[in-house]
This record gives sequence, C-alpha cells and structure tokens, in this order.
Amino acid sequence: MRRQLPLGLAVLVLLAGGVARPARAQTLEKPCARQGYWIGVGLSNVASHLNEEGKNRGYYTGSGFSFRVGQLLTERLGLGLLVEYGSIKKGSDQGRVGGLTLEGSATLWRGLSAHTGLGVGFVYVTDQSSLDKSLRGGGGSYYLGGVSYDYFPWRKRLTGGWAVTPTVDLRVMPDGNIHAYSFFMGVQVLWWSGLPRQMLLLPEE
Repeated sequence: MRRQLPLGLAVLVLLAGGVARPARAQTLEKPCARQGYWIGVGLSNVASHLNEEGKNRGYYTGSGFSFRVGQLLTERLGLGLLVEYGSIKKGSDQGRVGGLTLEGSATLWRGLSAHTGLGVGFVYVTDQSSLDKSLRGGGGSYYLGGVSYDYFPWRKRLTGGWAVTPTVDLRVMPDGNIHAYSFFMGVQVLWWSGLPRQMLLLPEE
C-alpha cells in the first residue's frame, strides 16, 4: 500500500501545480453546468472491512456524512478537500471511521468524474457488551478512489447551479492496529459557482 503514496502525490502535484489559472485566463470556455468552484454535503451508507492485528473482523456497516469543497483548475481537472465521518456496527462492536483528504478529480464524460487522493484518517471500535469499553484502533494514512456523477435537475443558469451527485468511493487505511477498507455509497448535493461572463465563449445571441 505504501507504493501508492508517490503515485498519489504525483497526481495531486500535477493537478495543483499546472498552469491552470493562466490557461483559463487566456482561453475562453464553452458554458456548462460543471464550472468554477463547488461546495456541498452528502449522506452515505458505509461498509468497512476491518482487519485487527492480523485477525479478520469482517464487514461493519453503518451510515455517514461528508463535506466537499474545491475548484476546477482546468476544464477537466479539479482539486479540493473532502471531510467525512461515519458510524459503523457489527454485533456488540460499535465504531467510527472517517478522514480528511486532499482530493483530485478528472472529468471523464459530461457529469461523470473520477476521484483520487490522500490524507489522514481514523478508525475506532469498542465492544459495548464488555466491561472494558476502551477504544481499539487509531489513525494513519488515508487513500481515496471513486467515481461520481453530477446531475442538474433544476438547471436554470448557463453555468453553475445545484447538482445532485451519486457517489461510490473506496477508502483505504493501511496503518495502525486496525486496517480499514471502507466503501462510501451515497448522494451529495453540490453548489457549482459557474464562471463569470468574461471567461466564457458565449453564443452571439
């Protein structure tokens, strides 16, 4: 898993360090909904496979929420921050999982985009049936991968607007006493700021 770190860093450096802003200032874009900044929140179902000190604990399930903010640096590449938190449970075990991630995105087709990133995360579990309710787990590296689709059901603007965004994401936490592999599947509501008119290639009419 540690081999993924240089690859993830390389992707994010390319996204953040490109000549995105000068290129946008020089080249006008055709207006579309997914332009500018985005900010949004979401709800998701969570399924986490936990491996505790070499012992397979199986899948824990639960629910969670997320907060996302970022910006398209070019017409297809974006960079942002993702904060998420989820509660999980299996039998008498109850726990929490989540993290803070620097996230890169690439538009694949229309509203479909792929996401990757890295950050710091945590996973904690406690046995509610035990007299000793001490927390097991900890924090560590947090890797992200997934896809999403932005759907604009109430589009009234030439650029930007409200989007309903189904998401399917995988989070990997390979460090600590508990290794967690978590699926977050849910729906987000995003607000896209759009671009100002001087940055758009507008029709003559």
